[in-house]
Amino acid sequence: VAAAEPVPERRSLLAAALPFTQALLAQVGRTLARAQAALAWPEGTPAVSSPPPPPPPCAPLSDADLRSYLGPGGRLLRPQDLRLHVFHGGVEPGLRKVVWRYLLNVFPAGLTGQERLSHLRLKAAEYSSLKVALAARAAPAELAQVAAAVRKDVVRTDRAHPYFGGPEEGHPHLAALQALLTTFALGHPRLSYCQGMSDVAAPLLAVLDDEAQAFLCFC
Repeated sequence: VAAAEPVPERRSLLAAALPFTQALLAQVGRTLARAQAALAWPEGTPAVSSPPPPPPPCAPLSDADLRSYLGPGGRLLRPQDLRLHVFHGGVEPGLRKVVWRYLLNVFPAGLTGQERLSHLRLKAAEYSSLKVALAARAAPAELAQVAAAVRKDVVRTDRAHPYFGGPEEGHPHLAALQALLTTFALGHPRLSYCQGMSDVAAPLLAVLDDEAQAFLCFC
Protein backbone atom coordinates (compact mmCIF):
# COMPACT_ATOMS: atom_id res chain seq x y z
CA VAL A 1 0.00 0.00 0.00
CA ALA A 2 2.80 2.38 0.86
CA ALA A 3 4.42 1.77 -2.52
CA ALA A 4 1.23 2.83 -4.30
CA GLU A 5 1.00 6.08 -2.36
CA PRO A 6 2.42 9.36 -3.71
CA VAL A 7 5.99 10.00 -2.64
CA PRO A 8 5.21 12.84 -0.13
CA GLU A 9 2.52 10.74 1.56
CA ARG A 10 4.81 7.76 1.77
CA ARG A 11 7.51 9.88 3.42
CA SER A 12 5.05 11.16 6.02
CA LEU A 13 4.06 7.57 6.90
CA LEU A 14 7.69 6.59 7.32
CA ALA A 15 8.37 9.63 9.42
CA ALA A 16 5.43 8.82 11.69
CA ALA A 17 6.55 5.22 12.09
CA LEU A 18 10.19 6.07 12.81
CA PRO A 19 9.86 6.86 16.55
CA PHE A 20 7.90 3.66 17.15
CA THR A 21 10.47 1.60 15.23
CA GLN A 22 13.34 3.16 17.15
CA ALA A 23 11.61 2.51 20.47
CA LEU A 24 10.91 -1.11 19.50
CA LEU A 25 14.51 -1.71 18.46
CA ALA A 26 15.74 -0.13 21.69
CA GLN A 27 13.49 -2.41 23.74
CA VAL A 28 14.70 -5.47 21.82
CA GLY A 29 18.27 -4.37 22.46
CA ARG A 30 17.64 -4.04 26.21
CA THR A 31 15.98 -7.45 26.30
CA LEU A 32 18.90 -9.07 24.50
CA ALA A 33 21.33 -7.36 26.85
CA ARG A 34 19.46 -8.71 29.89
CA ALA A 35 19.39 -12.20 28.37
CA GLN A 36 23.11 -12.11 27.68
CA ALA A 37 23.83 -10.91 31.21
CA ALA A 38 21.64 -13.66 32.68
CA LEU A 39 23.35 -16.34 30.60
CA ALA A 40 26.87 -15.04 31.25
CA TRP A 41 28.83 -17.46 33.47
CA PRO A 42 31.73 -16.42 35.72
CA GLU A 43 35.13 -17.22 34.27
CA GLY A 44 36.10 -20.81 34.94
CA THR A 45 32.51 -21.98 35.57
CA PRO A 46 31.18 -24.58 33.12
CA ALA A 47 28.14 -23.48 31.12
CA VAL A 48 26.26 -26.67 31.97
CA SER A 49 26.66 -28.24 35.40
CA SER A 50 26.68 -32.02 35.61
CA PRO A 51 23.48 -33.56 37.05
CA PRO A 52 23.64 -34.85 40.62
CA PRO A 53 24.40 -38.54 40.95
CA PRO A 54 21.39 -40.81 41.43
CA PRO A 55 20.68 -41.91 45.01
CA PRO A 56 22.31 -45.18 46.02
CA PRO A 57 20.13 -48.30 45.89
CA CYS A 58 17.98 -48.51 48.98
CA ALA A 59 16.63 -51.68 50.56
CA PRO A 60 12.94 -51.79 51.52
CA LEU A 61 12.17 -50.23 54.88
CA SER A 62 12.63 -52.82 57.62
CA ASP A 63 11.54 -52.87 61.24
CA ALA A 64 15.04 -51.81 62.32
CA ASP A 65 14.96 -48.92 59.82
CA LEU A 66 11.58 -47.79 61.13
CA ARG A 67 12.85 -47.81 64.72
CA SER A 68 15.78 -45.63 63.68
CA TYR A 69 13.30 -42.90 62.71
CA LEU A 70 11.52 -43.07 66.08
CA GLY A 71 12.55 -41.33 69.28
CA PRO A 72 11.67 -41.77 72.95
CA GLY A 73 8.13 -42.99 73.47
CA GLY A 74 7.84 -43.99 69.83
CA ARG A 75 7.57 -40.45 68.47
CA LEU A 76 8.36 -40.10 64.77
CA LEU A 77 11.32 -37.70 64.74
CA ARG A 78 12.34 -37.79 61.07
CA PRO A 79 9.19 -38.01 58.94
CA GLN A 80 10.90 -36.61 55.82
CA ASP A 81 13.70 -39.18 56.02
CA LEU A 82 11.13 -41.93 56.45
CA ARG A 83 9.26 -40.79 53.34
CA LEU A 84 12.48 -40.60 51.31
CA HIS A 85 13.46 -44.09 52.39
CA VAL A 86 10.09 -45.46 51.30
CA PHE A 87 10.22 -43.46 48.07
CA HIS A 88 13.59 -44.93 47.09
CA GLY A 89 13.23 -48.45 48.50
CA GLY A 90 9.64 -49.28 49.33
CA VAL A 91 8.41 -51.04 52.45
CA GLU A 92 8.68 -54.64 53.54
CA PRO A 93 5.19 -56.14 53.08
CA GLY A 94 4.80 -56.94 56.77
CA LEU A 95 5.33 -53.28 57.71
CA ARG A 96 2.85 -51.72 55.29
CA LYS A 97 0.07 -51.83 57.86
CA VAL A 98 2.15 -49.63 60.17
CA VAL A 99 3.95 -47.39 57.70
CA TRP A 100 1.04 -46.53 55.43
CA ARG A 101 -0.68 -44.78 58.34
CA TYR A 102 2.36 -42.51 58.66
CA LEU A 103 2.55 -41.85 54.94
CA LEU A 104 -1.17 -41.04 54.66
CA ASN A 105 -1.13 -38.60 57.61
CA VAL A 106 -3.48 -40.55 59.87
CA PHE A 107 -1.57 -39.41 62.95
CA PRO A 108 -0.98 -35.84 64.09
CA ALA A 109 2.69 -34.98 64.43
CA GLY A 110 4.53 -35.76 67.66
CA LEU A 111 2.38 -38.56 69.08
CA THR A 112 3.90 -41.30 71.17
CA GLY A 113 3.12 -44.93 70.46
CA GLN A 114 0.47 -45.02 73.18
CA GLU A 115 -1.06 -41.78 71.93
CA ARG A 116 -1.29 -43.21 68.42
CA LEU A 117 -3.27 -46.20 69.72
CA SER A 118 -5.64 -43.85 71.56
CA HIS A 119 -5.99 -41.74 68.44
CA LEU A 120 -6.95 -44.80 66.38
CA ARG A 121 -9.57 -45.85 68.94
CA LEU A 122 -11.04 -42.34 68.95
CA LYS A 123 -11.18 -42.18 65.16
CA ALA A 124 -12.74 -45.64 64.95
CA ALA A 125 -15.57 -44.52 67.25
CA GLU A 126 -16.01 -41.33 65.21
CA TYR A 127 -16.20 -43.34 62.00
CA SER A 128 -18.88 -45.65 63.41
CA SER A 129 -20.99 -42.68 64.46
CA LEU A 130 -20.43 -40.91 61.13
CA LYS A 131 -21.44 -43.98 59.12
CA VAL A 132 -24.75 -44.32 60.99
CA ALA A 133 -25.49 -40.58 60.94
CA LEU A 134 -24.86 -40.14 57.21
CA ALA A 135 -26.98 -43.17 56.27
CA ALA A 136 -29.84 -41.90 58.46
CA ARG A 137 -29.64 -38.35 57.14
CA ALA A 138 -29.54 -39.22 53.44
CA ALA A 139 -32.75 -39.34 51.44
CA PRO A 140 -33.73 -42.93 50.58
CA ALA A 141 -33.38 -42.30 46.84
CA GLU A 142 -29.89 -40.77 47.29
CA LEU A 143 -28.77 -43.61 49.55
CA ALA A 144 -30.01 -46.23 47.09
CA GLN A 145 -28.35 -44.50 44.15
CA VAL A 146 -24.97 -44.17 45.88
CA ALA A 147 -25.09 -47.71 47.25
CA ALA A 148 -25.89 -49.14 43.81
CA ALA A 149 -23.03 -47.24 42.16
CA VAL A 150 -20.59 -48.44 44.82
CA ARG A 151 -21.87 -52.01 44.72
CA LYS A 152 -21.33 -52.24 40.98
CA ASP A 153 -17.59 -51.74 41.48
CA VAL A 154 -17.21 -53.54 44.81
CA VAL A 155 -18.32 -56.91 43.44
CA ARG A 156 -15.65 -56.83 40.72
CA THR A 157 -12.68 -55.20 42.51
CA ASP A 158 -9.71 -57.49 43.19
CA ARG A 159 -11.91 -60.57 43.42
CA ALA A 160 -8.94 -62.74 42.48
CA HIS A 161 -7.18 -61.61 45.67
CA PRO A 162 -7.71 -64.00 48.59
CA TYR A 163 -8.95 -61.17 50.81
CA PHE A 164 -11.88 -60.44 48.48
CA GLY A 165 -12.39 -63.89 46.96
CA GLY A 166 -15.37 -66.14 47.54
CA PRO A 167 -19.16 -65.81 47.30
CA GLU A 168 -20.59 -62.30 47.31
CA GLU A 169 -23.40 -62.92 49.76
CA GLY A 170 -22.36 -62.32 53.35
CA HIS A 171 -18.74 -61.59 52.44
CA PRO A 172 -17.43 -59.45 55.35
CA HIS A 173 -14.65 -57.78 53.39
CA LEU A 174 -16.91 -56.84 50.49
CA ALA A 175 -19.38 -55.44 53.01
CA ALA A 176 -16.62 -53.39 54.66
CA LEU A 177 -15.49 -52.03 51.29
CA GLN A 178 -19.10 -51.19 50.42
CA ALA A 179 -19.64 -49.37 53.73
CA LEU A 180 -16.35 -47.49 53.52
CA LEU A 181 -17.00 -46.13 50.03
CA THR A 182 -20.69 -45.39 50.66
CA THR A 183 -19.82 -43.44 53.80
CA PHE A 184 -17.21 -41.45 51.93
CA ALA A 185 -19.62 -40.67 49.09
CA LEU A 186 -22.39 -39.54 51.45
CA GLY A 187 -19.93 -37.41 53.42
CA HIS A 188 -18.63 -35.74 50.25
CA PRO A 189 -21.76 -35.09 48.18
CA ARG A 190 -20.01 -32.86 45.62
CA LEU A 191 -17.53 -35.60 44.84
CA SER A 192 -19.75 -38.57 45.75
CA TYR A 193 -18.49 -41.87 44.32
CA CYS A 194 -16.41 -42.11 41.16
CA GLN A 195 -15.48 -45.26 39.32
CA GLY A 196 -12.00 -46.35 40.35
CA MET A 197 -12.25 -45.29 43.99
CA SER A 198 -12.70 -48.94 44.88
CA ASP A 199 -9.31 -49.68 43.31
CA VAL A 200 -7.73 -47.24 45.78
CA ALA A 201 -9.69 -48.38 48.85
CA ALA A 202 -9.34 -52.14 48.27
CA PRO A 203 -5.58 -52.46 48.92
CA LEU A 204 -5.89 -50.18 51.95
CA LEU A 205 -8.57 -52.41 53.41
CA ALA A 206 -6.73 -55.62 52.53
CA VAL A 207 -3.48 -54.45 54.17
CA LEU A 208 -4.93 -52.70 57.22
CA ASP A 209 -7.74 -55.24 57.70
CA ASP A 210 -9.74 -52.58 59.52
CA GLU A 211 -12.65 -50.65 57.99
CA ALA A 212 -12.25 -47.50 60.09
CA GLN A 213 -8.49 -47.23 59.53
CA ALA A 214 -8.89 -47.90 55.82
CA PHE A 215 -11.47 -45.10 55.72
CA LEU A 216 -9.03 -42.71 57.40
CA CYS A 217 -6.25 -43.62 54.97
CA PHE A 218 -8.61 -43.36 51.99
CA CYS A 219 -9.70 -39.86 53.02
